[in-house]
Amino acid sequence: MFRVQSGGRVIARPQRTERGTEVRDAAPVPTAAAVLPPPAVQPVPVRYSSLPPVVTASAPSRTTLPQTVSPDEARELLRRGPVPAALSVTGPLNLSGAAWLRALPDWLRCTVLTVDDCPNLSALPTDLHAERLSARRTPALQEIDGRLSVRDSVNLNGSGVRVLNADLRATRLSLAGCRDLRVLGGGVSVAHLDVSGCATLTAIHPDSHLTQTLELAGSGLTALPPSIRAGLRWSGVPVDARFAFAPETLTGHEVLNTRNAQRRRVLLDRIGLDRFLQDVGGLILHRDRDAGGERQLVHVPFDNDEPLVAVLVRCPSTGGRYALRVPPQIRTCAAAVAWTAGLEPGDYQPVREA
Repeated sequence: MFRVQSGGRVIARPQRTERGTEVRDAAPVPTAAAVLPPPAVQPVPVRYSSLPPVVTASAPSRTTLPQTVSPDEARELLRRGPVPAALSVTGPLNLSGAAWLRALPDWLRCTVLTVDDCPNLSALPTDLHAERLSARRTPALQEIDGRLSVRDSVNLNGSGVRVLNADLRATRLSLAGCRDLRVLGGGVSVAHLDVSGCATLTAIHPDSHLTQTLELAGSGLTALPPSIRAGLRWSGVPVDARFAFAPETLTGHEVLNTRNAQRRRVLLDRIGLDRFLQDVGGLILHRDRDAGGERQLVHVPFDNDEPLVAVLVRCPSTGGRYALRVPPQIRTCAAAVAWTAGLEPGDYQPVREA
């Protein structure tokens, strides 16, 4: 017998027995190459869904796939509790007026999220994707952070928000009437921003991105970062930076010479009635006296608008002079003062004025 090695195998010539029958080897003798382990198989990633897994705050080492539910199922799920870490809703989620609502999922996807008039809601999702978000009149909602991606509008009018420092993307952001708002952080990127009535807001972060309009009537803003070049609005009327941030430079004659009635009204509101009348005077329609001294009813005509009629009075205690605008049909000082008190002239008979 002889053996030949070929390709890692051993081939043996058949042996003959005494009777001439052939006997083959029961098994070839393996070589070193034949005993190597097979190559490692690379694992194929498994895709569960298009929604990414979410790391829960209570167990950061574990992941949870978001639940996908209908709007009614989502409402019942949140009402019963506990609040899931992640939730995907197949339509609009309307939780308006839900006094039981205190928290929302950290990770939330829905078409529209509405949480108006929810008195105990203190936080929004830290990762929200939606078409629209409305959280009006939510006094416990004081700080907003995280990532809010909203295609259309975010409405927080009249909420208790004090600090908005979120990575927020939307077409419109309205914070009208948020009287406690102090901080508007640098992660905000919107086309239209409304901060009217936000009296404690004195500055906008220079990293904020605002592309089209800024409504600022009644806000505490005194200037804008150079990076923001949006068109300024005051009660919806286009204005310039001088009107918005330096009203002390405006004059009564500018108001009088403004032909557009709507713009003239906001100019008059900005300059104030007292200073306007000090600058331009007016036609005296009537005068009399009260405990504070002489009163005057003055008339100022406007082009393309009703005339301005105001009663000028003095406070008996301080001696301060005040101008009060009244309807243009009033013709006496007594009728004007009675109108400011919500009374008819014959019903306004104060015993003592202080």
